[in-house]
Amino acid sequence: MARQEADLPKVLVLEGPQALRLLAHEARQRVIAEIYEGRELTATEAAQVCGLTPSAMSYHLRMLEKAGVVLAAEAADGRERRYRRAARSFQVRQGSRGSGASRVQLRTTVGIWLDTLTRAVERWVTDGAGRQGAVSTEVLRLTPEQSTELVSRMNALLEEYDEISDANGDEGLEWETYWAHVPRVR
Repeated sequence: MARQEADLPKVLVLEGPQALRLLAHEARQRVIAEIYEGRELTATEAAQVCGLTPSAMSYHLRMLEKAGVVLAAEAADGRERRYRRAARSFQVRQGSRGSGASRVQLRTTVGIWLDTLTRAVERWVTDGAGRQGAVSTEVLRLTPEQSTELVSRMNALLEEYDEISDANGDEGLEWETYWAHVPRVR
């Protein structure tokens, strides 16, 4: 793993209405999904992914950079500005009370992530690494304190395996890991 990648914070958490407004544009969400899969993109490359002009995408990338979601990476030739992720993983939290607008933005963000997960599962089903991997669901009855503890412990477990991943270097296979913990509403 490149040194700059190893030095990244483990998790970037965006929370609350301001963070969700940042995610209000689908192009920003799409480019975040691409960049947080480990890609470095120029505005031109990101524009192709999102179906925008390079100048419009440049605007969105500057917004994401200002918010600390992406970083400008050093370009090999010094001409094209490349953007990379600011952390190794990305979480969105709604906060205690979400406005109608923030709920819509959160749903849109999660929808894009579900699309990314769907593509990952399709690759797994088609090309699977020896058919290893798992997708599961479970309904838990927890107090708010227990829910907070579960999120904390899952993040700690993922950090532990992130360190193992670093130690493996190029020896291990790459695995995409997604998890969600949300209240069940009927």
